[in-house]
Amino acid sequence: MNERRLLERLTTLGTERDLGQTTRAEILIASILGHLQRILNTRQGSVPIDPEFGVPDFTNLAGTFSTGTTEEIVQDMSRMIQRYEPRLRQPQISFASTQDEVLSLAFSISGTVSVDDREIPIRLTSHVSSNGKISLRKQ
Repeated sequence: MNERRLLERLTTLGTERDLGQTTRAEILIASILGHLQRILNTRQGSVPIDPEFGVPDFTNLAGTFSTGTTEEIVQDMSRMIQRYEPRLRQPQISFASTQDEVLSLAFSISGTVSVDDREIPIRLTSHVSSNGKISLRKQ
């Protein structure tokens, strides 16, 4: 299995830089992280070829913190990850309360990736800012 998606391989075709010290797992996790970032920052209905692609606009939800809205966000994110990022297996998303910003939400995303017949656990932190932009980083 190639660690990068087809479009990632095509964009670097002929300009491959030396990845000598980078492991296959690191390449795969970086690819998944970038793809999830694109998926979760795409607004549902904005992709003509697949109107279901993307998540609803979280702008109006980011300051509410009510149980219903955070559960909806978790369900929407879970649905998108399971459907469009199959390399992240058994994804689990949970709400993580933070006191950093008043009008923001944080989520923990965990799952496993398969590299060389091994299941490697992965844990990401997702942050939804008050403007609805989602940022991800590896823990």
